[in-house]
Amino acid sequence: MKILVSNSGSSSLKYTLFTMKDEIVLFSGEIERIGLEESRHIYVGGDGRKQIKSGEAKDHGAAFDEMLSTLVNEGPIEHLSDISAVAHRVAHGGSYKTAVRIDSKVMDQIRLMTTFLPLHHPAMIKGIEECRQRIPKAIHVAVFDTSFHSTIPIEAALYGLPYRYYSDNGYRRIGFHGNSHAYVAAKAAEFLDWPLEELRMITCHLGSGASLCAVDGGRSIDTTLGMTALAGLIMGTRCGDVDPGLIPVIMSQDKLSPDDMINMLYQESGLKGISGVSQDLRDIEDSARQGNQRAQLAIKAFCYSIKRSIGSMLMALGGCDVLVFTGGIGTNSSMV
Repeated sequence: MKILVSNSGSSSLKYTLFTMKDEIVLFSGEIERIGLEESRHIYVGGDGRKQIKSGEAKDHGAAFDEMLSTLVNEGPIEHLSDISAVAHRVAHGGSYKTAVRIDSKVMDQIRLMTTFLPLHHPAMIKGIEECRQRIPKAIHVAVFDTSFHSTIPIEAALYGLPYRYYSDNGYRRIGFHGNSHAYVAAKAAEFLDWPLEELRMITCHLGSGASLCAVDGGRSIDTTLGMTALAGLIMGTRCGDVDPGLIPVIMSQDKLSPDDMINMLYQESGLKGISGVSQDLRDIEDSARQGNQRAQLAIKAFCYSIKRSIGSMLMALGGCDVLVFTGGIGTNSSMV
């Protein structure tokens, strides 16, 4: 059995093809800078050789076309029908708390959650639809980012809104990047040769989307993202924590509609909005080294938001044994 795992982020598409039950990686790749100039497709075959293709993935649909064609033309399969199952990373599970086989009911729930994740779910839905259409005989499974955070205590998850919004609508801190936080916590324990159940960790998932998680004995007890993907840290194009009282003031001042405001908070803020350079930290770091003061300020503000949140997680855990960095920025930016 060959299983394809698809992980669609706000500006990237990562994938891996496994052969089971041996869990051998046959092919893996990442298409990054989706929607930006000079997107790149980096992939590795079974022989371990890394290949890099430059191009322009104007949207996630184009990225999925590139992934599937590469798997057939340069990968270890002759036809997409050779793939027995596809696991799709989906950000918001809504009423679903664990992985589930995808059918029309599941798709309806994923679409319903798009209101809370307008950057992510359209791309994820597009990927599921593309794969189900092109590989119709495969089993398709949705694996949700939100599952890992279901253990957050209600006092840590509750917003200071009238209680009916929680009791009737379920509005609470949900959290995302759960699969990443769970995985790197387990790998850190493995690396340290220490039982996961005995460790207090703060895991820092830093990429175009970013969040921190307090992991106590392998369980999520707090995280920086909320019911939507805007809260917490400054991110690539997303604002992070903002005084909610500012929102109606800005809307009135600049005569913005709700859709205009949502677009600004999700697409024009964060590192991109502060630096005026890019949403990609590599571009911002290059500009900062050349003396661009706004780029320098964006990096300082980003790092400060991480540092402040680490302090918050430290208090939630009552101490910390391990600090973990992952994601494109967390793995690669020595400056951060």
